[in-house]
Amino acid sequence: MRLRRGLLLGGVFFTGLALGTASSPFMRAVGQDAPDNSTYQQLSLFGDILATVKQDYVIDPPADKLIYNAANGMMAGLDPHSSYMNAKQYADMQVQTSGQFGGLGLEVTEVDGLLKVISPIDDTPGAKAGIRPGDIIVEINGHATDGLSLDDAVNKMRGAPGTKITLTLKRNGITTPVHVTMTREIIKIQDVKYKLFQTSAGPVGYIRLASFDENADPHIRNAITKLRAQSGKPLHGYILDLRDNPGGLLDQAVAVADDFLTQGEIVSTKGRHATDDQVWYAQGTDVTNNAPVVILTNAGTASAAEIVTAALQQNRRALVLGTKTFGKGSVQTILPIDNEGALRLTTALYFTPSGKSIQGFGVTPDVKVSDTATPDDQFAALREDDLINAFANPTGQQNIPLPPAKPLPAVAAQIPAVPPANWPKFDATKPSTDFQLQMGLKLIAGMSAPQ
Repeated sequence: MRLRRGLLLGGVFFTGLALGTASSPFMRAVGQDAPDNSTYQQLSLFGDILATVKQDYVIDPPADKLIYNAANGMMAGLDPHSSYMNAKQYADMQVQTSGQFGGLGLEVTEVDGLLKVISPIDDTPGAKAGIRPGDIIVEINGHATDGLSLDDAVNKMRGAPGTKITLTLKRNGITTPVHVTMTREIIKIQDVKYKLFQTSAGPVGYIRLASFDENADPHIRNAITKLRAQSGKPLHGYILDLRDNPGGLLDQAVAVADDFLTQGEIVSTKGRHATDDQVWYAQGTDVTNNAPVVILTNAGTASAAEIVTAALQQNRRALVLGTKTFGKGSVQTILPIDNEGALRLTTALYFTPSGKSIQGFGVTPDVKVSDTATPDDQFAALREDDLINAFANPTGQQNIPLPPAKPLPAVAAQIPAVPPANWPKFDATKPSTDFQLQMGLKLIAGMSAPQ
């Protein structure tokens, strides 16, 4: 498969490294053609504002802070996923791509001035402390987050490993504040976990992919090899758990989808410039030997995870069970600026094999199953179209012929959409309490290998 340059699909959630170049910054700002008078006038206006603030503000503000805030404001006004990173933030992002970084392991975003948790990363202080998707962080160490920028909030939650931090949360369904004290750690993301389950149809391999960092594809392949060795006999099928997977690197999304496909389109991208238009196809390697596949999704399944989900679903390779995904259909490129950090800039939209964009819509599961008896919980259902300045879904895309849809297995009609009233409280250490997982095992036991 061909990659012109590294592309990023992590968006507001999880940042990864993508490479690009930024030549002639001024010409990029005003366009390749000669700037018109209105552009010069607006730049002059900015200069006047900067000079006035420096001269008349109540204190003398640092010029670098003013420029940083102005640059970040300009980028944030474009869309939720474009931003300016100073040199330190850029270095932090590069570390994150390797799957190891410092912090609490929380993926957060800002919605209507509120600091909101998208999801905690597996096996991090945030996950161990029981922080949930949809929690609103109202205080950090007793200081209100109201009016705090997303970058400032993240910086306050970072700190030296071993130091403690207390977050005060507003949680849906609870009228009193929730106080959580954690100890900061060096976060080492275990991007893939796997486990063997026994079903009435035979052994089933469960694989959870937490993010699409640079090791996602080889770790998926390694998990499949280990599961086969544990089983000692052919596996009936695989469950690929992409719940709360915030995305990551485009090339890893393509590679993981290719692991399960023998043919068909995986994804395409279309941008402002022809050089941003690309199409990726499966290379004919299905490492599961055509075994049935079920993908688990929820509102935290985003970006690169949505690419894999849509590719396998629309090529009729897998059934999707869970709830509708996040709906992030844009691609970001990292454009380094000489010794001054980098821009994370949206440069393209991606399209599923059907030729349609999931921007703002997400992927709809084949079998809708919620992990809660209240699936319409507005706090937990944060999605792309809830974010400020989110792109509208592009229209007029031509439909591409897809393989005909097959009827769902008969067992699908017996799977309830919500847990029964007596279902045990979810415990991450007890798979028997994971309602979506248990329904996924029930579904895959009723599936036969695709031809």
